[in-house]
Amino acid sequence: MKALLLAALLAPGAAAINVEAPGAPALRMRDAVEALPVEARVELRRMFLRYREEVANRTDQGWSPGLLSDAVIEGVDDPFQPARLLEEADQARQKELADLQASLAKTGADSRDYSRLADKLEAKRIAADGARRKNVREKGICRDWSDDVWSELTKMNLEQWTVDDRRRTARPFHTGAVACSPPDSATVCLVFDPWSEGKASVYAFPAWDAKQPGGRLPAEYFLHGLPEKAP
Repeated sequence: MKALLLAALLAPGAAAINVEAPGAPALRMRDAVEALPVEARVELRRMFLRYREEVANRTDQGWSPGLLSDAVIEGVDDPFQPARLLEEADQARQKELADLQASLAKTGADSRDYSRLADKLEAKRIAADGARRKNVREKGICRDWSDDVWSELTKMNLEQWTVDDRRRTARPFHTGAVACSPPDSATVCLVFDPWSEGKASVYAFPAWDAKQPGGRLPAEYFLHGLPEKAP
């Protein structure tokens, strides 16, 4: 019964014109996932739950789905930085500014350190303002999403999966967080890529990498088709 239900979830519709509709690549990947050790499948479910939560959080924060940028499309790395790094730089500069302000407040105006700290504070204020201006840009470029998802999954200290922020082979330029099972099993690679719709979408890597339709697996599979714990 479970197999029949999953097949129904993954089966393409009669008038399948949606290029994201599940198809043969998703079915093949489902079978490959089912052949993994139970520990890997349990961890995969945990990964999806963390992923879904992060996508929801970022959407609530105003991140946009499907956002495009000339810098990203052309693959220009300088001066582009993904949103997570902009946020971290902004937070770090603001903390440094606050620490210097606190130090200056404790330093008497007649102290020989006062002028030095005041000059340092002004330089730090300029740096903090620059970091804040960069951080207010619209967020939702594919590299924003892929870097953020990669970071969140990496924080889980995974034992059964490795995660890379990877660029797709097919044009146009696109990136996603790719999770692969251990090499001692039949390697399974899945792409956690919420960019197109701002949803926790997961794709079979071969189809995603070649930009072929039918590679997206239903969220229901990760929620109800995977074990919650090892027996």
